[in-house]
Amino acid sequence: MPPNTETVVCTTGSTPSAVRAIISADDFDKRVKQGERLFIFDNKVYKVDSFIARHPGGDRAILHGIGNDMTDEIRSMHAPFVYERMMPKFCIGDYAGNETIAMTTRGPLANYDEIEVAQASWAGGMSVAAFDRALDELNAVHQVALRQDLQDRRDGKVADLATIRVHYQALEADLKARGLFECNYYRYAKEACRYVLLIYTSLWFALRGTTTLHFFFSAVCMAGFWHQLVFTAHDAGHNGITGNVNIDHKVGVMIANFIGGLSLGWWKDNHNVHHIKTNDCENDPDIQHLPFFAISTKFFGNLFSTYYNKTLEFDAAARFFVKRQHYLYYIALAFGRFNLHRLSFMYLLTSKHVRTPRLEWTGIAVFFVWYGSLLAHLPSWPIRIMYLLVSYALTSPLHVQITLSHFGMSTDMIENEPFPSQMLRTTMDVDCPTWLDWFHGGLQFQAVHHLFPRVPRHNLRAAVPLVKQFCRDTGLRYTTYDFTTGNGVVLGSMKAVADQVALMNDVAKYNADTWKSGRKDTAKFQ
Repeated sequence: MPPNTETVVCTTGSTPSAVRAIISADDFDKRVKQGERLFIFDNKVYKVDSFIARHPGGDRAILHGIGNDMTDEIRSMHAPFVYERMMPKFCIGDYAGNETIAMTTRGPLANYDEIEVAQASWAGGMSVAAFDRALDELNAVHQVALRQDLQDRRDGKVADLATIRVHYQALEADLKARGLFECNYYRYAKEACRYVLLIYTSLWFALRGTTTLHFFFSAVCMAGFWHQLVFTAHDAGHNGITGNVNIDHKVGVMIANFIGGLSLGWWKDNHNVHHIKTNDCENDPDIQHLPFFAISTKFFGNLFSTYYNKTLEFDAAARFFVKRQHYLYYIALAFGRFNLHRLSFMYLLTSKHVRTPRLEWTGIAVFFVWYGSLLAHLPSWPIRIMYLLVSYALTSPLHVQITLSHFGMSTDMIENEPFPSQMLRTTMDVDCPTWLDWFHGGLQFQAVHHLFPRVPRHNLRAAVPLVKQFCRDTGLRYTTYDFTTGNGVVLGSMKAVADQVALMNDVAKYNADTWKSGRKDTAKFQ
C-alpha cells in the first residue's frame, strides 16, 4: 500500500461496502496519468476501466469524466439507484483532496433581475442592410451580457463551488419533493392522440389522395408527426418515461429507428457528451458543423474533435459557407434530417459499443421499407421527390429549436467551473406562452433541462421559478429570450463570426495584392 494511504471503510449510502483506501489528490492524479480510469463522486474514487465499454450512455460520456470530480454530472444524469446500488462495486477509496474547497463568503453576489432583456426589432425594413444592422445591434447587447457574466465571475460575484453544490442539491431535493421528477403519463396520452391524428391524416391523404395538393398535405402531416414524436424519443433516451433503462431504450428504438429511421444509440452517445461538455468547441458534437456553421472563431484554427476523432478543417468550403452562415442558417437546417441519417449510419457502422445493434439495424431497415413503399405508392417521380423534400424539410423547426438554446451562448471554457454554472452560462431558455408548449415539446426550457435532464419535459415550466431563485442565491445568470429574439441572438452571433471570415479574406487579399505589387516594383529595378 502506498505510504500516503490508510485503511478506512468506504461507504455509499448507509451500508458499508468494503475496506478501502484514502487516496490523496497527488496519488489520484498520478494514477490517472498512468492510464487508470478514475473519477470522483461524492468524495469517493471510482475505477471504471472494465465498465466504460458497457456504459449505457456511451463510452465517450464517461471518458470525459476521467480525472475529474463528476458528482454533479452523475447526479443530474442518473437515477439514485445507479449511484446508490450500482456504482459502489467500482469504489476503490475515499478522496482526500477537497481540503481547499470551503464554504467561503465572497462578497455581494451578482443580481440580474433588474437588467433589461434584449428584444429583437426588425423596424428598419426588409433590406439585407437593415437585416444585418438589426442582427449587429442585438448581438452587441447580448455580447455585453455575456462579458458582464464573465466579469462578475472574475470579481467574485458568483458563489464558490461548495456553495453552488449545496444550493444545487437543495434545489434537486425541492424538485423531488414537489413531484417534478415524476412522469405525467396523462400528458403522454394527450400527445399520443396528436401523434395518431397526424400519422392517420398523412397516410390517408397519401394512400387515397388524387391531387398534388393532397400529397403535399400528407407530407406536411408526416413532417409534423416526426417533429412531435422525436420529443418522446428524447425522453426515452434520458430514461425519463419508465425509469427502466432497458424498457426506455426499446421504446426509444421503436420511435427513433423503426418510425424515424434514425439511430437512438447514436443520439444517446452524442447527446450525453453534449450534456457534459456543452458548447465546448473541441468536445461538444452538437456545435461541430463545419463546413456549414461555426459559432466561434475557435473553429478557424482547425480544431480537433474528440467526438469524431478528426481535425475539423477550416478549408475553402468552410470559409465560403461560414462567411454566409447567417443567411444560410434556415436553408441548411431544412436538410438537417438527411444529415441525421448520415450520422446514424456512421455510428452503427463504426462504433464498437452499440447497445443493441441488431435491433437498431432492424429498425432502420423497417423504416426504409415502409417509407420507401409509401413513396413508391405515389403516382409520379416529381410527386415522390416533392413528398420526400417537404416531409424532411418541414422537420427543420426541430433543428432550429435544438440549436437555438446554444448557438448564441458562450463557448469559453473555465477550468474547474461548477457543473450548474457551466450549464447556465452555455444555455438559454426560450420563453413562450403556455399554449405553445406543445410546439416546443416543453423542451424550450433547455437551461432547466441541462441542470436536471431527468426532470420530464412536461414539468420543466414548473421548475423555472425555482431555478431563477437558485440563480439569485448563487449569483449565476439565467438567460431567457422570446422565440423571435432568440433567433435574432443566434443569427447575430453567427454573423459576428461570419464577419471575421470576411475580414480574414480581405486581409489575405490585401496581403496578396501588396506582395504582387512589391514583386512588380522589384522587377522594374532589375
